[in-house]
Amino acid sequence: MEKHGELRPALAAVAAVAGTGYASGRELVLFFAQTGRAGWIGVCFAPVIFGLLAALLCRCAGRSGAEGFAGFCRRMLGRRAAAVDGWLHGLLLALTAVVMLCAAGEIGALTLPVRQSWLWGAGLAMLIAAALNLSRLRPLPWLGLVVLAAGLAFYGALALDARAPRIWLNGEVRLALEDSWPAAVLLALAYGAMNGALAANVVLRFGRNARPWRLGLLCGLMLWALLAVANGAIVRGGRALLGQAMPTVILAARWGLSGFWACAAFGYLCAVTTLAAALGGLIDRMRDGWGMGALATALAIAALVGLLGLRRTVAVGFPAVGWLCAVLMLALACRADALLFRGGKG
Repeated sequence: MEKHGELRPALAAVAAVAGTGYASGRELVLFFAQTGRAGWIGVCFAPVIFGLLAALLCRCAGRSGAEGFAGFCRRMLGRRAAAVDGWLHGLLLALTAVVMLCAAGEIGALTLPVRQSWLWGAGLAMLIAAALNLSRLRPLPWLGLVVLAAGLAFYGALALDARAPRIWLNGEVRLALEDSWPAAVLLALAYGAMNGALAANVVLRFGRNARPWRLGLLCGLMLWALLAVANGAIVRGGRALLGQAMPTVILAARWGLSGFWACAAFGYLCAVTTLAAALGGLIDRMRDGWGMGALATALAIAALVGLLGLRRTVAVGFPAVGWLCAVLMLALACRADALLFRGGKG
């Protein structure tokens, strides 16, 4: 893999958003499949937003010299506005870290034949994420390559399986936003902005020597390929599948025990890579002035939200933070346009 260029930061960005983007299938239902056929508009629009934000961050990183998102916000927005945006971004990272730990713990509880298997699953994920950060996330692009290949193969196989999934709790599923293209566009905007903010640190870290628009194109194409294949698998599973907590698990159950292990392995991989990226972002926040009190407060708020349960946190917490991040990234884009693209000083 080339030392300098666009491939490494693009793969690192894919790894950073894997856990929140498409691992469980619930995110795909929430942001895309619930709008029916209009969801395909969102599948195409979200990667555009994600790619544009990656290109913007890459271009600004080269000109501002910022190595982390905290410093980037301060140089673009000034200290006061950056402090507000910093708290928002820190809350997103803390919430993501808590959700990924819960997801890893649940997978551990289902797969590990030991006592306190939930703690073992979550603890192992934290150890791996910490080790990745001790190496300054250098292995993250390689893990992103694994995520990309595994995601395309896994969801591609699910999409090609024509058998109907077995759904025991099969009630009527009503889609209030079905065929609503405005809802599909707005949900895709929130999805792209949230994941763009989540991947911001790794894009700034790996993409300083990259060509911005080529990096944005690679990020967008990779995310689009994963979303298109995964959404195709979810949609083909039928309307009743959209009301389930873990659609991907139900689809993989058609393969028996091998499907169970494939789903668990892919989900754990995505949880670990996203946890590592979120942890790296929190470390960057601490280096930029966040004390232990601020970090503890953000983690406490995230943990309280996490008490709602994994499904409710994904269904309520992520869209809410996603909209706030959309405002944050829009403000940064406008400010960067004024300072960089028009030749202003900041």
